[in-house]
Amino acid sequence: MKITRIIKYNLIRLFRLKSGPHQVSLGVTIGFIPSWLPTFGLGPVLSVSMARLVKANTVSALVGGVMGTLIWPLLFFLNYKIGSLLLDRKTRIDELEEVEYIDAIEHTYTGIVSSHSSGFIFLTGALFNILISSVLIYIIVYVIFKKYRVGILNRIR
Repeated sequence: MKITRIIKYNLIRLFRLKSGPHQVSLGVTIGFIPSWLPTFGLGPVLSVSMARLVKANTVSALVGGVMGTLIWPLLFFLNYKIGSLLLDRKTRIDELEEVEYIDAIEHTYTGIVSSHSSGFIFLTGALFNILISSVLIYIIVYVIFKKYRVGILNRIR
């Protein structure tokens, strides 16, 4: 019950922003990017900092960062899967339950050094996923804010 209240509160906060659809969409998009990488819990802070750099809405960046934080195991799993597909290599991660945050951190840093490791697969998948998700998130949020903002805000209240 408490989680639905938090989600509703953040949605109301997001849809009441005075910023235009571009700034809000850019903020959510930029805010979601750190969620694809192991950031040691600093994802929301990085989201807001990156939003300030590109002059996007910082509240929407925080919302994007929190959304990604809630589903990080799925995002890391997708990094492994997409990376193994793109590189045509087998990965040790075959199910969502096998994704461990500590392993992803270790794989990320070993991937920078070795192009034959699980980390390289993880990073390749992460870069691809960041590019594709950024375009999709921006378009979806932009359309929602441009066309449906008032109607959604009235329904949430």
